[in-house]
Order: sequence, then structure tokens, then C-alpha cells
Amino acid sequence: MDEQTKMQKVVDVMKEKGSTDEQVSQFLTELTKSAFARIYTTGMASFTEEDMQAIEACPDQESANEKIKILYNLRTGRSAAEDTQKFLDDFAQGFLAEYEKEKAQAITA
Repeated sequence: MDEQTKMQKVVDVMKEKGSTDEQVSQFLTELTKSAFARIYTTGMASFTEEDMQAIEACPDQESANEKIKILYNLRTGRSAAEDTQKFLDDFAQGFLAEYEKEKAQAITA
């Protein structure tokens, strides 16, 4: 099987369609922000009042981030990294499926 990641294939398609490196970079930045926002929303919806107090009681941002990771896993049954990767994989799969459909339509047109 091809070792190239789904996201690398998305980047390759974007470049094939004429996107510049800057445009690709901006797109990936926005996609990453969307993934983070999704994880943040899931976490906030899952955390209890006690969870929030425990996070706020952390002495620094690093320990707060670790507490958030632990609580996210505890409340959702998944890690934030797993959820982020799934979001990116699902996006890439949809993007590539749409690209393949466009290619097939162009051949038959």
C-alpha cells in the first residue's frame, strides 16, 4: 500500500490544481484550527464543573494541559490526539473522494 498519508495526497491535489505553497499552508492552518475548535467544543461539553475547577487549580499552563488531556480521555473515552487524527483523516478521505469523482466526470465529459 502507498505510504503517502491522506493529508499529503490532499496537498498534492491542491498543488496539482494550482495552489501555491502559501495557499496550501494557509489552508492547513485553517484546517488545524477547525480540528482544535472541534476538540475544544467536545471537551467543554464533556467536562463537569469539578473538572473545570481542577483545570483552573493547576499551577501552570503545562500542568493544566496535561489535566485537560487526562480529563478529555476520561470523559470521552478517546484521546484528543485520536479525535484530531480522525477529523483530519475523515476530511482527507472526503476531499480525495470528491477529487476522484471530479476526475471521473472530466473523463466522461
